[in-house]
Amino acid sequence: MARVTSLQNPTIKLIRSLSEKKFRQESGLFVAEGWDMLGRARKEGWVPEHLLSTEPISSWGETQPTYITEKIMEGLSGQNNPHSALATFKQRYVTEVAPRGVWVALEDMRDPGNLGTIIRTADAVAASGIILLGQSCDPFSRDCVRATTGSIFGVPLVRMDVDAFVAQCKNWQGDVVGAHLEATKDFRRTYKSSTLLVMGSEGCGLSDELAKACKIMVRIPMPGAAESLNVATATALMLYEAIKP
Repeated sequence: MARVTSLQNPTIKLIRSLSEKKFRQESGLFVAEGWDMLGRARKEGWVPEHLLSTEPISSWGETQPTYITEKIMEGLSGQNNPHSALATFKQRYVTEVAPRGVWVALEDMRDPGNLGTIIRTADAVAASGIILLGQSCDPFSRDCVRATTGSIFGVPLVRMDVDAFVAQCKNWQGDVVGAHLEATKDFRRTYKSSTLLVMGSEGCGLSDELAKACKIMVRIPMPGAAESLNVATATALMLYEAIKP
């Protein structure tokens, strides 16, 4: 197998460009790094568009690998200690929010690390999916994908504008539960089998418009001095409470 050694190779140039949101949007691709993550992708039925490895391999399912040098991998990877493999995949969003199980709606999620952690937690509890509202960061950015540790391939993602989501809340047959610092009800309660959890942004919390769309408002008690919880931590607490037997 011939080994690619130039950063000017067209495939290498394409993958380098995917560090920028503009080119991810134009190509519809994103990058995942490491054999563990690629193994999760394969398990979930995702087929790479490109597969690059510093180790010669004959094939990987339907995808023919490109053999590259460690130096090239260093130029492509966003990590200090690059993995020996990375791949590109087509981005996926689903369009339907099936009214069953536990869904999480995130308003104006700006931090890719927090979003990735929430996706990973949603995967851990077998949540039905995540709805991204407003000015959310890109779930297919490298920082977010890395934080999911592979769960990006297992959790359905939906993008929805606020008006459409408010209409969804009105028609939701189960609980629509918003987390809010000024709520009076404790988040430790019995949730219905069909539950929509609504979480606000890291800085501003839940907007008035989305708070009004919720059927129930709850708060996570904080007897200490901190003013608020990290949104990924708060979402994890809410998710585990919602799926509790």
